[in-house]
Amino acid sequence: MWPQKDRIQSLEAFIRWEWLANAPCGRFNPPVLPQQTIGRSVSFSGVGLHSGNQVRMTFLPAPAGSGIRFRRTDLDGAPEIDARVQNVSETNRSTTLSKGSIKIHTVEHVLATFSGFRIDNAIVELDANEPPIADGSAREYCRMVEEAGIEAQHEKRDEYAITEAIQLQSGETQMTMLPDDVFRVSCTSSDGKGRFTQFLTVVVNPETWKVDLAHARTFCFFEEIEFLIKNGLIKGGSLENAVVIRDDAVLTTEPLRWRA
Repeated sequence: MWPQKDRIQSLEAFIRWEWLANAPCGRFNPPVLPQQTIGRSVSFSGVGLHSGNQVRMTFLPAPAGSGIRFRRTDLDGAPEIDARVQNVSETNRSTTLSKGSIKIHTVEHVLATFSGFRIDNAIVELDANEPPIADGSAREYCRMVEEAGIEAQHEKRDEYAITEAIQLQSGETQMTMLPDDVFRVSCTSSDGKGRFTQFLTVVVNPETWKVDLAHARTFCFFEEIEFLIKNGLIKGGSLENAVVIRDDAVLTTEPLRWRA
């Protein structure tokens, strides 16, 4: 088993090789797609992963150019928070959006679903501070979007294009972004001991999001559980909405959906 540092360097080398091998000789400007929203409102109720609160979540259509907004209907005035990087206040085991004293926790699966389906504009209403975790994946959120339908809007999407390599590193985790004509993700999942190491490379579009990515569940290592509980997290966690890895065993109420 390679040391963690060697695995990261090998992954980086593979990503650069893959980009060079697939880079077209002459890049062209792809057609600009229209913005999209959902066709109608749709709701789902459940429990928040970290808060343990019961919550009802509703997706609603939104005008072009408005982006993704979260609305706390349980608070006076139903305050809203835009899903913008400027509003990210915490990333400890989940992503938290804040505006003043208003917070919404664990928004990553919702935002990933909208991104995967290329939904640009939507309102997410919550009557608590965290979306329902469902089965620990984004599968239920996909069902909601498919039930609501997707509608094109008149305005064009404002695409963001990478023009040069960007690297970020936090501890042993490293991310490299390179220019490409598609949104391609290549990643390795592994802990320091190399348990259940997995590698995936995929061009992300609505079909691959729904089939290859959205069903992946939240997981943690058994030795992390005490820390999470002491820090007031995973109050709504269970083996029905998370995968727990203990040594070489996988604890879950259903078999793994993918294997290395």
